[in-house]
Amino acid sequence: MENLLEFKNNNFAYDVNNQFIDFNLGIRKGETSSLIGPTGSGKTTLLKMICHKLPNDCVYYDNILLKDYSADVLKRKIIVVFDLPFNSKVVETELKYYLKKLNYTEQEIDNRLETIIKYFELDGLINQKIEKLNIEKKYLVKILRFLIVNPDFFAIDEIFSILNENDKKKIISYIKENEITFLNVINNLEDTKYGTRIIIMEKFVNIFEGDTLSVLKTDNIIKRLGFALPPVIDLSIELNHYGVLKKVYTKKEELVNELWK
Repeated sequence: MENLLEFKNNNFAYDVNNQFIDFNLGIRKGETSSLIGPTGSGKTTLLKMICHKLPNDCVYYDNILLKDYSADVLKRKIIVVFDLPFNSKVVETELKYYLKKLNYTEQEIDNRLETIIKYFELDGLINQKIEKLNIEKKYLVKILRFLIVNPDFFAIDEIFSILNENDKKKIISYIKENEITFLNVINNLEDTKYGTRIIIMEKFVNIFEGDTLSVLKTDNIIKRLGFALPPVIDLSIELNHYGVLKKVYTKKEELVNELWK
């Protein structure tokens, strides 16, 4: 599958203990990938290179160096979501904020807002003050204020896990329907079930990657890094080892149904 975004021979360094040495990584077009690794493994550094917060002479978008694109094009095509403060006090104003910065017309803004409100069932929240929202809805707004742009590439830095299950599913569904390439940087393996691919990093090295189930089955690497497998997958793998199951299940309902047969 073709890569939409790619790091080629990345040699960026903070110091001798925190550096990429001829680092290569491709993010496949149209895929939802999970990027995991311990704190300090280089995950957020990669995101900062993608969005021009760090030198990025090695980063290619659609086979062209990022630096060769205009800033206006990149702001619409590539979006990385960090845990940043709100710009507004009311949900509606916040959801419009980035679109206005990108100089969308009022009609375009209204159309996109209407779509987001309907898709994520925000009718009861749209006129509320952000400070009154619970933590899950606050982070939903933090993500939607950028997802509303419908970029080609969308990345979230370790805040996806704060959302409730229903909103996670809606975000993934929206991303798939709009053919957005998604990189989810996470510290909770439970959320890998929403992606088709996992990339594992350690000490600024891509140590393992592959389709989600194949990587999760390599539980010795995951556990060595201090991550706990989702309970359903962990149990499923154990039962698979002992021949009780013929495959690994990611959903509790599917595992229970299989065990009851």
